Amino acid sequence: MSQNEELNKPSHKSWRPYFFQGMLALMLVAGGLYAGWYFYQDPETAQRQPRTDRGILVEVEAFTNQSHPIVLSSTGQVVASRSQTIRSEVSGRVTWVSEHFYPGARLKRGDIIARISQEDYAIRVSNAKIALRQREVALVLEEARGKAAKAELEMLKQTMNGVALSDDEMALVRRGPQLQDAIAGVELARNSLKQAQLDLDRSVIRCPYDVFVETVTVSTGDYIGGNTTIGTVTAMDVFWVEVSILPALAGWIGASPDKFAQSKAEVSYDIGGSRVTRPARILSLLGRVEPLGRMVQIVLAVDDPFGPPVDSPLLLGTFVHVQLTSPQKIEAIRLPRAYVREGNQVYVSDAENRLRIRTLTTPFRTDDYVYVTGGLSDGERVITTLISSPVDGRLVRIRGEEAPRGGGGGPPDGAGRGRGGAPDGAGGRGGAPDGEGRGRGGASGETSGRGGPSERGGGRGGGRN
Repeated sequence: MSQNEELNKPSHKSWRPYFFQGMLALMLVAGGLYAGWYFYQDPETAQRQPRTDRGILVEVEAFTNQSHPIVLSSTGQVVASRSQTIRSEVSGRVTWVSEHFYPGARLKRGDIIARISQEDYAIRVSNAKIALRQREVALVLEEARGKAAKAELEMLKQTMNGVALSDDEMALVRRGPQLQDAIAGVELARNSLKQAQLDLDRSVIRCPYDVFVETVTVSTGDYIGGNTTIGTVTAMDVFWVEVSILPALAGWIGASPDKFAQSKAEVSYDIGGSRVTRPARILSLLGRVEPLGRMVQIVLAVDDPFGPPVDSPLLLGTFVHVQLTSPQKIEAIRLPRAYVREGNQVYVSDAENRLRIRTLTTPFRTDDYVYVTGGLSDGERVITTLISSPVDGRLVRIRGEEAPRGGGGGPPDGAGRGRGGAPDGAGGRGGAPDGEGRGRGGASGETSGRGGPSERGGGRGGGRN
């Protein structure tokens, strides 16, 4: 056979793929027609029930009006109550520095920090004592001269034939001015001795009160003059905490010492992996507001910051959490902040299970709660479920309340007939939760569908929950 004959020969295999594709399409069409006929021949499925609004499923919680303490929460920073720069009062060479005088060391009142060379000052004390003895001897001699002059004056009176002397003349004759000079010399010598003794004592530098050391700026061998810095120390008997609060909340604490004494305060902080709480007391209300936030500033005092627990001391510069308890109480409904919606509103369910939107009056708030004095009545049911599009007057269903019972077989809370309708469906087939279709499956619904293990119905075959 030639090549041209082979090309012109008809093909017998090209029609087969089209045949099978056509048969498959016919089968699909036939199956769809049969399924439509099967479902719509049932009168129960052919008739749809009108949709009824059963409401939004919500959860509610009732709150009552009670008396609550006012607790203010804030933060603060620990600062020193007294901090002092220790300076030398005399000059000289440092001969000794205490081994306990280093940053962080804790010293008691009167502990010796350092010594300055004392030889010069000891000599001055000795010289002052000698000068004092000399002045005392001079005073004794002058007193003796005064007595002798007085005796001579008595003898002269017998020969003066009644001539009287003035008071000034009598004082000069009796050596009164010389006696006063001798007495003043003794006082001056005593003061010089006191000054020399003070300088000698000041060559020993001591702690002014119970302190912990912050800085040290001197060492043995240094020559220092008067008013030279030795180091800085801070009192450790009490620390202060500066706290900032909103001006609107300052009225709950007050501004008088009597109110401060009635209020309670405590500070807490984290150290060593644990939370430590220490009692505090309100010391004062500062006479200025914070420059940036315009907050009211309160000063607390924390006694014995290095006391028990000694392993968790309160350190300077620590940021602490502060709780201030006011002596006043508030009559209000305490509502969690999570239940308050935008615009200071709350959703409630009335006696007819209708959603109502209320605007609250909240004179006091905390991070977790709001205290309501208006807009919400005692015992009202607050809707705790988050609703995306709230409408005043909309019907709601309360979770946990018994729902009406209907025919058998539908899905939970279902009210229709269908074989599996979607939530809030109005006649779908199948009824899912809250579906209103009349279905063949499902449990504990209000349906009249087919089947259903737990409710009445005329259905055929048990449905599944």
